[in-house]
Amino acid sequence: MSVVALGVMQGLTEFLPISSSGHLILLRTLFHLASAGAQWEVALHLGTLLAVVWVYRQWIREWAVQLVRKDGTAWRLMWGLVVASVPAGIVGFGLGHWLEQLYIVQAAALGWLCTAVLLWVTPSAPKPEKGRSLDQLTLWDAWLVGLAQALSLWPGLSRSGSTIAMARALGLDGESAAQFSFLMAIPAVLGATAFEWPQAQQHGLPWTAVLVGVLVAAISGMIAIQWVRKVVQHRWAWRGFSAYLVGLAVAALRFGG
Repeated sequence: MSVVALGVMQGLTEFLPISSSGHLILLRTLFHLASAGAQWEVALHLGTLLAVVWVYRQWIREWAVQLVRKDGTAWRLMWGLVVASVPAGIVGFGLGHWLEQLYIVQAAALGWLCTAVLLWVTPSAPKPEKGRSLDQLTLWDAWLVGLAQALSLWPGLSRSGSTIAMARALGLDGESAAQFSFLMAIPAVLGATAFEWPQAQQHGLPWTAVLVGVLVAAISGMIAIQWVRKVVQHRWAWRGFSAYLVGLAVAALRFGG
């Protein structure tokens, strides 16, 4: 599979509520592809990390200034991101080997169906003036969203879909729910990169291909982020991903199972 195709798939599926792991499993099964390798996983993860940082660059810059100034609200959000990252870290390190055994089409199809249900029952996003903003996120809220992220380690269960659905269920407005989910991707991607880095160092990387993969993943990731930020405001558009996932699960079980 070409570097460009891998980059596009990683960037889009990392942030759209359709599961990057599930799509990778399906592609490998249908086209009998070997794993892209840890070195490519690291490169493509860095591309999606750049996408988040670029889209929210102004907000991150202002947030960093507030952290330096020891602003209480800014530090509460920082601790919220730390707390939200703990459940996935525990599950990933404790059950990572077991979860790898589930990287099969049947498990991914089940994950897609669960994601479809989550997206369908997600409450309508309240208007910004009526919903809770990111500044009002509590540590308990962060922990619950973190639990949703931990559950999404099951293949096919979308990380962005699960975390946004949980954040909206807790009353966050659509933009805040999406932003917190995408900010959570930063420690999640850094953790995955640190986990994969030792294996990646064992292989030489063609730097031209790596740069292309990172760039494509970053650009497609930015497109996906902006897409979700708009769709999350409209319940029926958000539910449209449910229909896609149900169809994908049925097709996967029919042709790839």
